[in-house]
Amino acid sequence: MNMPNPNPAYRPALQRDPGCPTSNCSDCNKRIDVIDTITPRFLSHPDAARNQDILAGGLEKIEELSRRRFLQKGAKTTGGMLMSSFFVSTFMNYLSSMTARADKADETGKFVFPRLLFSTVDGTGKHWDISPQGDSILRRQLKELTNVNVSMEPKIVRLSDFDDMCLNPFVFMTAGGAFRLPDNEEKNFREFLDRGGFILADDCMGTGGGNDTDAFFQCYSKLVNKLYPDNPLRKIPYDHEIFHCYFDFPTGCPELQGVPHGAHGLFEPGTGRIMTWLSSGDIHCGWMCRFWSMEKNMSAIKMGINIIVYFLSH
Repeated sequence: MNMPNPNPAYRPALQRDPGCPTSNCSDCNKRIDVIDTITPRFLSHPDAARNQDILAGGLEKIEELSRRRFLQKGAKTTGGMLMSSFFVSTFMNYLSSMTARADKADETGKFVFPRLLFSTVDGTGKHWDISPQGDSILRRQLKELTNVNVSMEPKIVRLSDFDDMCLNPFVFMTAGGAFRLPDNEEKNFREFLDRGGFILADDCMGTGGGNDTDAFFQCYSKLVNKLYPDNPLRKIPYDHEIFHCYFDFPTGCPELQGVPHGAHGLFEPGTGRIMTWLSSGDIHCGWMCRFWSMEKNMSAIKMGINIIVYFLSH
């Protein structure tokens, strides 16, 4: 179901390159339409309206920014219920209520960048909540370098609470050490991705040769490959649009430290859409602008912006 009601707040303009000598450069003046439609995709969970007035510090209603096809996928999981007249009637009533919510998004909707809370098992101290200032800096840069209507408020989403997950179609997941998810979190992880959610995962590495050098990357790879044995993670090719949709990365994801595995993705069968991104080069530490040159830090920030623009446009 498409509702041609594009929200101007979600149509970020490509900003002029400060180093461009041309006053009317066609590349600098072009526009990127990030969201062409606002559709009720991500809220098929019956309790998705829960706490809608307290999201992102009490300011946001991110559930109104549903992504395409979520309801379609949710409907497929109901099996035989889809054929019943009761389900059809309930489904149509739900679509009507979601249409009313989507109309409100013109005034209230903002992109929220939440941190994912999940179970970790090692003693490195680099757990799910490491260095939240990097998230804040990326939000600021996203606002300054694009016209994305982004919330500046911090947000934590619990992997153990699927109701919470349903309200946030984009989450950021990082840690520096090993993790092992309990069964309920594994279930929610897969359900979230199957319904159209997107996880940006980045390894917060160490460079001293310790036991946390690429533990997060290895655990995340094993988790995804376990849940999708017929569709494992694959390295994202350099010519993929995620490396060129806003800023240009001809050699792929920047590697700031650690083991240079490159960026990997889980590709949705049939569409090729990236469902989750996994990087090994610690771009999150680059967002903090503390450890490397400004040029290197900005490359990490720009990569984060590209991933968000890709998510918003798919």
